[in-house]
Amino acid sequence: MSLSRRRFLEIAGLAGGAVALRSIVSPRLAQASPDNPQLLLACYLGGGADQMLSFDPRDASLAKFQAPAAYAAGGTGIHPAYDLVVDARVKAVLAATGGSGLQKKGPITFGPATPASFMSHSTDLAVLRGVYMGTLTHEVGRRYFTTGKFPRGLSAAGSSLGTAVAAADGKDTLIPNLAISAETYNETFPTYASGIGVNSFDDVLSLLKPLGTALPTGSDKALSAYEADSDDCTERELDGAGLVDTFKQSRIKARTMVSASASTLFNFKVPAPPALDDLFTTLGIAKSADFAGPKGNAAIAAQALTQGISEAVSLQLAGDLDDHNDWGDTHATGIADALDAIGNLITFLKKTPYKGGATMTWEHTTLIIFSEFARTPLLNGRAGRDHHLASSCVVAGPGIKGNQVFGATSDTALAVRNVDPATGKPDDAAGIQLRPADIHATLLHSMGLSYDHLSNQSPQLLSAILVKP
Repeated sequence: MSLSRRRFLEIAGLAGGAVALRSIVSPRLAQASPDNPQLLLACYLGGGADQMLSFDPRDASLAKFQAPAAYAAGGTGIHPAYDLVVDARVKAVLAATGGSGLQKKGPITFGPATPASFMSHSTDLAVLRGVYMGTLTHEVGRRYFTTGKFPRGLSAAGSSLGTAVAAADGKDTLIPNLAISAETYNETFPTYASGIGVNSFDDVLSLLKPLGTALPTGSDKALSAYEADSDDCTERELDGAGLVDTFKQSRIKARTMVSASASTLFNFKVPAPPALDDLFTTLGIAKSADFAGPKGNAAIAAQALTQGISEAVSLQLAGDLDDHNDWGDTHATGIADALDAIGNLITFLKKTPYKGGATMTWEHTTLIIFSEFARTPLLNGRAGRDHHLASSCVVAGPGIKGNQVFGATSDTALAVRNVDPATGKPDDAAGIQLRPADIHATLLHSMGLSYDHLSNQSPQLLSAILVKP
């Protein structure tokens, strides 16, 4: 992706990111402590991930989940079909588990496409099952989980979770809200919190390096002085809605971005500088081709978070999971590669100090892993899986109780079950239906941040997963 000067001004703050729908009135913002920064890592599995392969598995060795019983009238309507997956990692899990495909880590059971690198962090993770998505449309589901608000038609109706986090404490950060191959929205928050969209480390380099030919030092200083001092009556008259001030602040931000040395942190050309050896080793990056997939996006996220470049990073780690045909050929591979990248990224965040300080970056990081919906529990006539409403996600963070499962789906048709938010246990009679708005509000609350922008969704805090309900 090439970056035009118009795009650069958007990045600097005028419009910001993929979509910025800024209103004049902004919501009340919570303030994160400088001594305890609140960071967000939002990981998107694009296309609709099969939850049975990852976060909501079923025992494939049981007769009720095998064909033809699963497809029979009055049957369970659930066929894991793990034996049809060609990925060698899944085959190895099946062999080791007697065909069940279940990988148990404490109270959490993962599916056969979940790699060891990810499960090694299970004590930090809360798995949320039975998330009701209310749509089978990719764009709607993706934007619903991204913003916590159900879209207007296909258009996003709210602000990205990353935008809300960046608004709280990102004003002086180089790129407060970084979106790596991911959608980002800003409906009501300050412009500086708008997401900056990139697709590669080259895009980040283009953001942080000066464009064109540098002005002579004297001319640049004179221009800077003019920009700082210019404040005539016309400007004040036109600044009724804050547009002139926004423009001036964007120019200052643009200068800050290109004058910093941060671009060197993203010089991922192979062979890379020795300072990146540990990053590349941890993420398993050995060749330039690795930057085109989940590993490359994870590397950008790692640098942005650990070096204090961004408060919030959203990234897409799997983008071709819409497998209506031949599901067994590639779907598990896409999930496994994405979760492997996330697991290795968490490992890097756990051992890397935040901005070179005394605390590790993971100590400040809240994580969410999601997809727009799930796949049907039965295979269709093309050996694929279609779209399914009952999804799941994974969250973690300093304010989240890990090592637990919250919510559930049924053993008939993999349907959503209501859940008691205080216990996390299924309660079909008196429980609530778990929604993205509840998850967003709970994560923001766990970070000590406001979720006022979600008030019209009447979110329920999921107190069972909160360290401080």
